[in-house]
Amino acid sequence: MDFLRNLPTQQPQQLTQLIQIQPGRVVSMAMSRQEHCQMTLLAFGDGESISEECYFGDTLYYILEGALDVSAGEDSRSLQTGDCLAVPAHTPHAVVAPDGCKLLQITLS
Repeated sequence: MDFLRNLPTQQPQQLTQLIQIQPGRVVSMAMSRQEHCQMTLLAFGDGESISEECYFGDTLYYILEGALDVSAGEDSRSLQTGDCLAVPAHTPHAVVAPDGCKLLQITLS
């Protein structure tokens, strides 16, 4: 496959089963090889976070399991399983998973 990677091709599988939460870690798995579309599965242990950063393109967070807090400046949003939130390109923001989380992050430019 030219653009996708690390995805099942023989049998269907749930995205939540492709990555596992590990205590004390943020685990990531790239699912695309495209410069203008980055898709990543992430698994956060309890209380794990990614400090404030900006992405090159618009970013979608889709919560597969658990909960995630997304903060940008004074604004903070709590997302639960099944929720999604878009963050515009070049917007400084941080994420934290209070009780662990699995999510799909898609960044487009």
